[in-house]
Amino acid sequence: MASAVVSRDRSGALRRPPHGITPAGEFSVGEVVGRFQRLLQSQERSPCTVKQYGHIARMFLGFVGKPLEEVTRRDLDAFREHIVLQRHYSKNSVYTTVRGLTCLFRSFQLDVAEGLEAPRRPERLPHYLTEEETHRLFEAVRESPRDSAIVHVLAFGGLRVGELCHLSIEDIEFERNVLHVRSGKGDKDREVVIEERTRAAIDRYLTERALAGEGTSRLFPVGPVTVERLIRKAAVRASIPRRVTPHMLRHTLATALLSRGCDIRYIQKLLGHSSVATTQIYTHVDTQALRAAYSRAKPEY
Repeated sequence: MASAVVSRDRSGALRRPPHGITPAGEFSVGEVVGRFQRLLQSQERSPCTVKQYGHIARMFLGFVGKPLEEVTRRDLDAFREHIVLQRHYSKNSVYTTVRGLTCLFRSFQLDVAEGLEAPRRPERLPHYLTEEETHRLFEAVRESPRDSAIVHVLAFGGLRVGELCHLSIEDIEFERNVLHVRSGKGDKDREVVIEERTRAAIDRYLTERALAGEGTSRLFPVGPVTVERLIRKAAVRASIPRRVTPHMLRHTLATALLSRGCDIRYIQKLLGHSSVATTQIYTHVDTQALRAAYSRAKPEY
């Protein structure tokens, strides 16, 4: 059984736990999930992680039907069996669920989930657009200065959607044509070069904003869902016959740079990867370069 962080004195009064964390068992499921999500937000977790981990916590608490401090390892094993056998979760989904549960119990200073092993995630090749499809996507948003600027920053800067939504106007260094990405994944900062078409799209968008009298300091005052929706709709207008996401534009940039001979270490720095091993996956995507290399090196039997 988990070692809870709460106890009662001789009179039966509840002693407060350290750091102001209230015991999960004193709340309803909704209150526990709300407290958990506020803790995640205080740790500056991404909105996507807050939402996803909150859903995992709600689903787990509904399954076990008991306070967190009464949860046993057997309960965790039963829940894992449930999501695999009854809900048919993929390895990726099981991995995320295990990470979310581990974070949940740690947040309330309970140790029952320590050592809970997540499955090894399968390595899948990233989906990306061809250069012709990317051009059609630009054409599809040409009439909207805001949407055009968003697509250009994603396609030429390789930003994650959360990074894009957190940009401020002050993050643009106009003199050097550099975009400062603050506190990206892993809480790392990096610089992204703003090429000429992206700079033109940003200038056009900011001019329209100034004329409209918008005073917000955020570069794009929208959320990830809005960005995902506009990319999806633009892809439909561009007659791209598959689901397109903002992250696909990140993959598209990396693949295009690699196919043009860009050093993989620069691509790693541009994308903000901690290790070049993460960036290596794009070497498997670039089939054109693979064919060319094979043609040059194939043996003459």
